[in-house]
Amino acid sequence: MPRLLLGLLLAPWTVAHGQVIGGAVGDGPAPAPYSISWEFDFRYMDLRRLDIQVGGRTEAYWYMPYTVINTSPDTQRFFPRFEIVTATLHVAPADVGIPRAVYDAIRERHRVTHKYFTHPTKAIGPLRSGADNAIESVAVWRAADLQVNKFTLYVAGLSGEARLVRNPAYDPDAPQTKTVAGPAGRQREILLNPRTFTLRKTLAISYTLAGSPAARGRAEPQPNQVSWIMR
Repeated sequence: MPRLLLGLLLAPWTVAHGQVIGGAVGDGPAPAPYSISWEFDFRYMDLRRLDIQVGGRTEAYWYMPYTVINTSPDTQRFFPRFEIVTATLHVAPADVGIPRAVYDAIRERHRVTHKYFTHPTKAIGPLRSGADNAIESVAVWRAADLQVNKFTLYVAGLSGEARLVRNPAYDPDAPQTKTVAGPAGRQREILLNPRTFTLRKTLAISYTLAGSPAARGRAEPQPNQVSWIMR
């Protein structure tokens, strides 16, 4: 079966050419209403749960399988960033401290449908044009990081659209940088008070975990809204 058809079968949600198919477009900073840069065709399944024995105990994880296709005529670099932001503004990046056994279990669970499953670290890199070069991979989080009733999953790196905006809180009299200790004790400067920000076209998917805090560990995340924003 062609890899393009695999993506179509696996993912009830498809995001391509600036359009979100299957969800509503939300409010907030809006990208251009028409394509002004390259953009990947991104197809994904909503978050699902995996319970697995790790180190002699059962641990729970949430994961999102996806397929990405470069529909532009030129090779583009695929460097995605998956982040979950909770209602309390806790940020949980994907694939941090996830045991290898979790990815192996996901690969086995989807071996029929995701024949070309690739570990996230190997999915990064140049992505050639065309469905035959599609990448199938996954983003994973520990369920313990998602014990809230509402959160939003952001996927960056799917589009080349970016916008430079002024920082409304910029203060020319405030300290601009701060020196901190870097790796191996080396000093480095970080920017505290930028004059401008770069916003990038990002996919935002909001979810709800129903029930009481005690019951959320077993609840299935319910998608609410899918939209493109500048973030």
